[in-house]
Amino acid sequence: MVFEEIIVNQFLQSFSAPLLDLFFKAITYFGHPAPWIIIAAWLFWIGKEKKSLMVASIILFSGVVTGALKMVIARPRPEGILILEHDAYGYSMPSGHSTLAAAMYSFFEKKVKPYERALFLALVLLTVISRMYLGVHYLTDVLAGLLLGYLIGKAALAFEKRIEKSRLHITKAKEELGIILVLAAAVALLFVLPEELVLAQALLGYFLGFALHRHLKKNNPKNKKAVLVSGTIILGAIFGVAYLNSGAAQQLALFLGGLFITTWPAACARLRL
Repeated sequence: MVFEEIIVNQFLQSFSAPLLDLFFKAITYFGHPAPWIIIAAWLFWIGKEKKSLMVASIILFSGVVTGALKMVIARPRPEGILILEHDAYGYSMPSGHSTLAAAMYSFFEKKVKPYERALFLALVLLTVISRMYLGVHYLTDVLAGLLLGYLIGKAALAFEKRIEKSRLHITKAKEELGIILVLAAAVALLFVLPEELVLAQALLGYFLGFALHRHLKKNNPKNKKAVLVSGTIILGAIFGVAYLNSGAAQQLALFLGGLFITTWPAACARLRL
């Protein structure tokens, strides 16, 4: 089966050109957790806390499911073809990028306008193609990712209905505490998945900050635009520090970045922004 699948990779790479290489290296980030974490931050800062929580939860469970399956299946990355994404590591099955992109599409499918849905679907398909074009996944890897992502997105919709019945004040209801404990357990699981350690640090900070924010929140900042702009600049600086470092320094920066996302509005309210 691997031989037949390599033909798909080789066919896609037969169109390789500098501009096309650059395009697929960029579009593949649609399935990377980083831009979705930033989207979760923006949603949180404009007051859509539950939507932010759902995006972060989808990132979390996509990482847990794909990370665990990769360790169980232990399928090596493609060999014998051009590898255009040199920071890919670990196992191949299923594709994490395809899973996350499909999960987000599945979750937002009924929440967006038809033309937005079409654009969203096109981005998912381009992400899938990019994983094969860049030489880091086989066809069955991305197909498995699409199926997993679709199921995760629909599960997230069911989870959202549960969330909507709750005000998320974790000290006031056992069911709300249960939700937070489930998320905490999933984050803890990420720590035992080698490929997901970096992701775990940021999400741990996010969910800890989310709990603190809901528990300690007194009022909202008045100028949401100022919160959004200043928060984006500061978060970019924190994640920039993480990108430029490694080891404990990187992990600490990522944790602080996640924590910053969900505590920044409360800080702005205290600063009267």
